[in-house]
Amino acid sequence: MTEVRPKHSRSTSITKNSTTSHQRKSSLSAQQKSFSNNSAPTLNTAHFENNKRHFHHKSSPSLSELFNQLIFKVHSFLNPSGPLLPHSKHASAFGGTAKRSLWTTLSQSRLIRFFVLFYAIFSVFLTLNHGWKYITGSKPPDVEKKQVVTFDDNWVPQRTYDQDKVYSLLDTMSHGLKMHKLFSKSYYEAAKSIQPFWLKARNTPSKDQVSIITTVTAETWPNLRRLTVYWDGPISAIVHVDSQDESALENIKQEYAETAELNHNVDLHLIRIPGEKLSVLFPRNAERNLARLLSRTDYIMDVPADMIPASDLRRTLEANKEKVKELLEAGDLLALPTFSFKDKDIQKEDIPIDKGQLINSLHEGKMVLDDKHWKENEGPTDLEKWVDASTLYAIDKYEFHYEPVVIESKIVQPWCSERFLDSRAACIFSSYLQGNEIYVMPDDYMIQMPDDRVPDVSDFDRVVENRIYAKFYWEQCVHHARQLDALGLWDTPRSEHIRSQCSRVIQNWGKGLIGKPE
Repeated sequence: MTEVRPKHSRSTSITKNSTTSHQRKSSLSAQQKSFSNNSAPTLNTAHFENNKRHFHHKSSPSLSELFNQLIFKVHSFLNPSGPLLPHSKHASAFGGTAKRSLWTTLSQSRLIRFFVLFYAIFSVFLTLNHGWKYITGSKPPDVEKKQVVTFDDNWVPQRTYDQDKVYSLLDTMSHGLKMHKLFSKSYYEAAKSIQPFWLKARNTPSKDQVSIITTVTAETWPNLRRLTVYWDGPISAIVHVDSQDESALENIKQEYAETAELNHNVDLHLIRIPGEKLSVLFPRNAERNLARLLSRTDYIMDVPADMIPASDLRRTLEANKEKVKELLEAGDLLALPTFSFKDKDIQKEDIPIDKGQLINSLHEGKMVLDDKHWKENEGPTDLEKWVDASTLYAIDKYEFHYEPVVIESKIVQPWCSERFLDSRAACIFSSYLQGNEIYVMPDDYMIQMPDDRVPDVSDFDRVVENRIYAKFYWEQCVHHARQLDALGLWDTPRSEHIRSQCSRVIQNWGKGLIGKPE
């Protein structure tokens, strides 16, 4: 009988036949362990050989390799790698739908990364640029800031990103246009000829000092030299010279350079118009405003060139600095009485240098109180009161023609009306109507020096000036009354001056607008 052998043996017994084809396969972990044991020596040997080779043959990367690495890093930054799976597949593969956060979206944005990279590069180059300028610059930035920019006819404004430079759209305006607007009642060509700080003093005065403002011509230039002998302080002076007189300019320049009192303390501002005489082309009141505008201190004293402060006025001002500052900043005026000689032939020794000597000269009849528009020893100054005074006293009998030399604030006072050829009274009148007091200084004074020159204002011009001033009086009364009313000061002591001076004018012009005047 033929033996039938099964096709597949399912016996679980251990056979002794080594050639059987039905042996159980080894497990996965066993295979991995076997692979690790067999391959480890080979890998370790290769790694050791590789390290050995790099140890002996290592060299620094070339410039091209560094550049390629930089390009690669920039490319990697702008193109960030994401997950291998798409977002939808990635979500399902790891347990459900996951929403991307806003921060992740922004951080992966190529546009955002480009702007970040651009900003970083720009910042680095800007820092290097400023650092290089700071290191190699000839002057430190704080010194450059202190430099004064001079704008002349040849200066061309340019837009700049340098924070230390000065630029304004006003600089595109011509010099003549700006000066003509500042002095609107002057002739354009005259305003165009103004040269501020034509010659500038070496000394820089402190803001709390008092500057004398004055005007001179080539003819009265010696008066300015005399003034500097009696006033060792800042002066802002207008020099009025004929536009055709070049020799006068050269003489003034030379004398200015050679005289210490001039070049140390006097700022000269040049005006050149046809003729040396006072003219409506550029009135003296406009020159006063210009000298005041260009003075380098906060307080000024308007002094005609033919007057001198004979007493030690600067010492008085310095000793009472706080009180003077308080009065001037409140808008009040400090008046100095003016005295003149009866005899025109005088010597320097005849000039009194203190109040005692002056009183003796008054008693001897050599000198008189000179309130312009009043008789000798008469006027609002009140000579008897001044002789006995030891402290400041206010003017009680003010009249709108009163024009003493006054010390005032450069800032808070109204400007002189430029319709007048030469009228200091118009300047003071506007201030008085605002409610400011005029205090007379008890120990200091001005001396009117003898002068044989023909008056600057002709008789005809004087008649015209007086008629204009009468209209000006009415106009100022109404203007300042309305101003005080608008400020809510009409029913306060501030309006006492305008009530006393302008009662009739206000009744005619301002009835029903300002209230009942006294």
